[in-house]
Amino acid sequence: MTASNGKWQSTLRSGLARWCTTVGSCSVHGVHVERLRPSCPLLLLSGATPGPFYHSHPHDPSQFDHLHFDMASQVRANLKTVRDILDALGDAELPFHLDGGCIERSRRHAQLLHWVSNRGQGFAANARVTADISRAACKELGMGLATTLATFETSGNVSDRRFLIETFAMFGLEGAELGQTAETVRVDLVSQFDAVDEESSIYSVGGQRHFMPYVPAYAVCGPADLALFSLSAASGERSAPRSGEEQVHLAIDKLLRVLSTLGATFDGVALLWNRVADLDAHEEAVLMSRARRGLTRPLAEAVLEVADADPNSHAPDGTPLAIEYIVVAQVPRRRAGSD
Repeated sequence: MTASNGKWQSTLRSGLARWCTTVGSCSVHGVHVERLRPSCPLLLLSGATPGPFYHSHPHDPSQFDHLHFDMASQVRANLKTVRDILDALGDAELPFHLDGGCIERSRRHAQLLHWVSNRGQGFAANARVTADISRAACKELGMGLATTLATFETSGNVSDRRFLIETFAMFGLEGAELGQTAETVRVDLVSQFDAVDEESSIYSVGGQRHFMPYVPAYAVCGPADLALFSLSAASGERSAPRSGEEQVHLAIDKLLRVLSTLGATFDGVALLWNRVADLDAHEEAVLMSRARRGLTRPLAEAVLEVADADPNSHAPDGTPLAIEYIVVAQVPRRRAGSD
């Protein structure tokens, strides 16, 4: 399936529906919020890119010069990272029991989504390579029954403009009990760094220190709902600031306000997709603004530059929107139909 304009959130919803039931929706400060109730713990990943997972932010392109940037190599590298992140779940301290076969069963049924750049040979050619290589690579990596939810066109992919693909994945840990504690449990690739200061999200790798605004994944478990919504600086407003940086800060304000009304906090956010216009101009603000405001908890995240065929919308008064958030957050349960 090749997704088209406006389908990012609906595609995410359709993937979550494999393990969740819809238990209502509501409008919160001009934001439409859908509630989903998982039947098993979920693993929600950051977008995987071909480079080393732990690297500097803002980015240092020299950290990626050793990579192979042909399309086939990038697809294989992303899918190997997806598998490695799932396998790292075995090293995490989880508040639910995970039997020995659960990770293997979950791996077979990965749900994938590819963001493919229109740079290089162009979107159509890059997407064909992605589809061809994914089939063989998934089989080799033990993900032979994987579902590709969609392939989206992007203009630039974060970290390095030589990167032509970013791959999202999610897994339902079927067979595992939800657990008695509602938590979003951070999952790290512990073999790939020497030390981490979790309060500041600073990772030490080979004598270098890297600030990371995102983590490999969150395991979401326990008696809670998931809130799925999108917002921008214009949500519930007639206009938005012209400045992209101001829009980012206003989107953060709106995110915190929605969470508070739902009885949650920023600690409940598991997944954040950033749809960004003009990534070269806005990347630094998107990557760094939360931390500068003290929100240093990293997320399972993807930052993508929207293509001309799939642009961000405008505020009602016509102001172009530089940033749109698509969010999955854990929130306290409400009765089905109570919204």
